[in-house]
Amino acid sequence: MKKTVPKEKSLLPEKYKELVNIWLTPILTGAIVFVLVILSLIFRRTVVTYPAQTPEAQIQTLLPEDTISLPTPEYRSSFSIESVLKSRRTRLDYNDTSLSLKQVSQLLWSAQGVNTDWGDRTAPSSKSTYPLTIYLIANKVDGLDPGEYQYIPGDRALVHQLKPIKKVELKEAIFDLLNQNSFKNIPAIFVVAGDLSKMADAYGGIPHDKEVYLEAGYAAENLSLQAESLKLGTIVSTNFDELKLKELITVSDTDTIIYLMPVGVPK
Repeated sequence: MKKTVPKEKSLLPEKYKELVNIWLTPILTGAIVFVLVILSLIFRRTVVTYPAQTPEAQIQTLLPEDTISLPTPEYRSSFSIESVLKSRRTRLDYNDTSLSLKQVSQLLWSAQGVNTDWGDRTAPSSKSTYPLTIYLIANKVDGLDPGEYQYIPGDRALVHQLKPIKKVELKEAIFDLLNQNSFKNIPAIFVVAGDLSKMADAYGGIPHDKEVYLEAGYAAENLSLQAESLKLGTIVSTNFDELKLKELITVSDTDTIIYLMPVGVPK
């Protein structure tokens, strides 16, 4: 005869057992969520309490005191890119008319200005190296003493300032050196220079000079189109002796002068 094993009796009465089944799972879930929320608040408080200095703040701190703030560039105009491309010409002759600081500001931004909140610029750069420097030779610019200036675009934030290098009259000296009509009575000359070693460093020490020259071409094209939209004229010149030019104008020792771009009101 088969022996029947009696079932073990529950320690809880049936009515209490039912209550446990109903409420135990929600209570445990709520406790877990509460613990996670407390941990997240503790972590968040730790991060916010000790903020690191932003790159933009570091840039502002490192800027020389004598830099010149430029007018804010415009991001819209009444000219479409198609109309500017259609009207673009190489201009050789200019009126003896001064440029405004607003025009110079727009031209500098078009060549190398910061155009995003993470530091990209108006001209693309291989590996985001940005080896170019734009120098301004101001001969007749309203609000600027005649002389040499370096454009400071900014790193991540748009700094958009000019750093004075030297107060000097260079209009006649540059014309005498180059002997080109497009540099006669020109109100401003934009010098596009590039640091070849900086690009090489970005490629692990392997020279990539072509990337710098290509980038200079992008910047020069931007500046040419911007000049056209402002009813100004320019020409991209490589017809110069760099060694003699470096005896006349001041650029960084590591910079190669790639282009000279005179800008003025065309005749």
